[in-house]
Amino acid sequence: MKIDICKVTSNPDFARMAAEYLAYSLQDVKTYQNLTPKEREIISEEMFNSIQHLDTRQMFTELKQKHPDAILLFRIGDFYEARDKDAEVCSSILGITLTVRTNDKLAGFPHHALDTYLPKLIRAGHRVAICDQLEDPKMTKKLVKRGITELVSPRLT
Repeated sequence: MKIDICKVTSNPDFARMAAEYLAYSLQDVKTYQNLTPKEREIISEEMFNSIQHLDTRQMFTELKQKHPDAILLFRIGDFYEARDKDAEVCSSILGITLTVRTNDKLAGFPHHALDTYLPKLIRAGHRVAICDQLEDPKMTKKLVKRGITELVSPRLT
Protein backbone atom coordinates (compact mmCIF):
# COMPACT_ATOMS: atom_id res chain seq x y z
CA MET A 1 0.00 0.00 0.00
CA LYS A 2 1.38 3.43 -1.01
CA ILE A 3 1.84 6.06 1.64
CA ASP A 4 -0.19 9.16 0.92
CA ILE A 5 2.41 11.79 1.69
CA CYS A 6 -0.28 14.48 1.44
CA LYS A 7 -1.91 13.01 4.56
CA VAL A 8 1.39 13.05 6.44
CA THR A 9 1.81 16.78 5.90
CA SER A 10 -0.80 19.50 5.65
CA ASN A 11 1.03 21.09 2.70
CA PRO A 12 0.50 19.02 -0.51
CA ASP A 13 3.10 21.09 -2.40
CA PHE A 14 5.69 20.20 0.22
CA ALA A 15 4.69 16.53 0.00
CA ARG A 16 5.12 16.50 -3.78
CA MET A 17 8.48 18.26 -3.50
CA ALA A 18 9.62 15.66 -0.95
CA ALA A 19 8.62 12.80 -3.25
CA GLU A 20 10.33 14.46 -6.23
CA TYR A 21 13.49 14.99 -4.17
CA LEU A 22 13.48 11.30 -3.30
CA ALA A 23 13.00 10.43 -6.97
CA TYR A 24 15.97 12.59 -7.99
CA SER A 25 18.13 11.09 -5.27
CA LEU A 26 17.33 7.68 -6.76
CA GLN A 27 18.13 8.62 -10.35
CA ASP A 28 21.15 6.28 -10.40
CA VAL A 29 18.78 3.34 -9.94
CA LYS A 30 18.01 1.93 -13.38
CA THR A 31 14.60 0.34 -12.83
CA TYR A 32 11.72 0.76 -10.43
CA GLN A 33 12.02 -2.89 -9.41
CA ASN A 34 15.55 -2.18 -8.09
CA LEU A 35 14.16 0.17 -5.44
CA THR A 36 13.89 -1.11 -1.91
CA PRO A 37 10.37 -1.98 -0.68
CA LYS A 38 10.48 1.09 1.59
CA GLU A 39 11.37 3.37 -1.35
CA ARG A 40 8.56 1.85 -3.40
CA GLU A 41 6.13 2.70 -0.59
CA ILE A 42 7.03 6.36 -0.93
CA ILE A 43 7.50 6.89 -4.67
CA SER A 44 5.15 5.74 -7.38
CA GLU A 45 6.40 3.93 -10.47
CA GLU A 46 4.93 6.69 -12.62
CA MET A 47 6.96 9.37 -10.84
CA PHE A 48 10.13 7.25 -10.99
CA ASN A 49 9.70 6.74 -14.76
CA SER A 50 9.04 10.43 -15.35
CA ILE A 51 12.35 11.25 -13.62
CA GLN A 52 14.19 8.74 -15.82
CA HIS A 53 12.54 10.31 -18.90
CA LEU A 54 13.75 13.74 -17.79
CA ASP A 55 17.30 12.43 -17.48
CA THR A 56 17.40 11.12 -21.06
CA ARG A 57 15.71 14.35 -22.20
CA GLN A 58 18.44 16.36 -20.48
CA MET A 59 21.14 14.23 -22.17
CA PHE A 60 19.46 14.75 -25.54
CA THR A 61 19.24 18.52 -25.00
CA GLU A 62 22.90 18.82 -24.01
CA LEU A 63 24.06 16.86 -27.07
CA LYS A 64 21.72 18.77 -29.37
CA GLN A 65 23.18 22.08 -28.13
CA LYS A 66 26.62 20.90 -29.28
CA HIS A 67 25.30 20.14 -32.79
CA PRO A 68 22.25 22.38 -33.33
CA ASP A 69 22.50 22.19 -37.12
CA ALA A 70 22.41 18.38 -37.22
CA ILE A 71 19.60 15.89 -36.85
CA LEU A 72 20.38 14.03 -33.64
CA LEU A 73 19.66 10.30 -33.70
CA PHE A 74 19.68 9.28 -30.02
CA ARG A 75 20.14 5.59 -29.18
CA ILE A 76 17.64 4.32 -26.61
CA GLY A 77 17.85 0.55 -26.19
CA ASP A 78 17.31 -1.06 -29.59
CA PHE A 79 16.12 2.14 -31.27
CA TYR A 80 17.38 5.45 -32.57
CA GLU A 81 15.03 8.28 -31.66
CA ALA A 82 14.78 11.81 -32.94
CA ARG A 83 12.94 14.48 -30.94
CA ASP A 84 11.10 17.71 -31.58
CA LYS A 85 11.96 19.35 -34.96
CA ASP A 86 14.35 16.51 -35.78
CA ALA A 87 11.49 14.06 -35.29
CA GLU A 88 9.30 16.04 -37.69
CA VAL A 89 12.05 16.04 -40.33
CA CYS A 90 12.74 12.32 -39.89
CA SER A 91 9.06 11.47 -40.05
CA SER A 92 8.64 13.42 -43.27
CA ILE A 93 11.77 12.18 -45.06
CA LEU A 94 11.83 8.59 -43.80
CA GLY A 95 8.09 7.98 -43.81
CA ILE A 96 8.06 6.88 -40.17
CA THR A 97 5.45 7.66 -37.55
CA LEU A 98 5.63 10.89 -35.57
CA THR A 99 4.52 10.27 -31.98
CA VAL A 100 3.68 12.78 -29.28
CA ARG A 101 4.40 11.63 -25.72
CA THR A 102 4.37 13.93 -22.70
CA ASN A 103 4.64 16.98 -24.96
CA ASP A 104 7.66 15.53 -26.81
CA LYS A 105 7.56 14.78 -30.50
CA LEU A 106 9.36 11.50 -31.22
CA ALA A 107 10.18 9.48 -34.31
CA GLY A 108 12.29 6.37 -34.17
CA PHE A 109 13.46 3.25 -35.92
CA PRO A 110 15.30 0.03 -34.95
CA HIS A 111 19.07 0.48 -34.60
CA HIS A 112 19.76 -2.22 -37.18
CA ALA A 113 17.94 -0.09 -39.81
CA LEU A 114 20.45 2.79 -39.52
CA ASP A 115 22.14 1.76 -42.79
CA THR A 116 18.78 2.10 -44.54
CA TYR A 117 17.66 5.41 -43.05
CA LEU A 118 20.91 7.37 -42.70
CA PRO A 119 21.57 7.66 -46.47
CA LYS A 120 18.03 9.02 -46.99
CA LEU A 121 18.65 11.83 -44.52
CA ILE A 122 22.04 12.61 -46.07
CA ARG A 123 20.63 12.59 -49.63
CA ALA A 124 17.97 15.04 -48.42
CA GLY A 125 20.83 17.40 -47.49
CA HIS A 126 20.82 16.97 -43.72
CA ARG A 127 23.78 16.68 -41.40
CA VAL A 128 23.27 13.83 -38.89
CA ALA A 129 24.79 13.33 -35.44
CA ILE A 130 24.61 9.74 -34.22
CA CYS A 131 24.49 9.32 -30.46
CA ASP A 132 25.25 5.85 -29.17
CA GLN A 133 25.39 4.19 -25.77
CA LEU A 134 28.99 4.36 -24.56
CA GLU A 135 28.68 1.57 -22.00
CA ASP A 136 26.90 -1.74 -21.71
CA PRO A 137 23.48 -1.18 -20.08
CA LYS A 138 23.84 -4.51 -18.28
CA MET A 139 27.03 -3.35 -16.59
CA THR A 140 25.68 -0.19 -14.97
CA LYS A 141 23.05 0.48 -12.33
CA LYS A 142 22.49 4.04 -13.48
CA LEU A 143 21.51 5.77 -16.69
CA VAL A 144 23.71 4.62 -19.57
CA LYS A 145 26.30 7.15 -20.76
CA ARG A 146 25.76 8.34 -24.31
CA GLY A 147 27.78 10.44 -26.71
CA ILE A 148 28.13 11.45 -30.35
CA THR A 149 30.02 8.64 -32.08
CA GLU A 150 29.62 9.80 -35.66
CA LEU A 151 28.82 13.06 -37.43
CA VAL A 152 27.79 12.60 -41.06
CA SER A 153 27.46 15.49 -43.51
CA PRO A 154 26.28 15.56 -47.11
CA ARG A 155 29.08 15.94 -49.67
CA LEU A 156 29.48 19.29 -51.29
CA THR A 157 29.50 19.14 -55.09
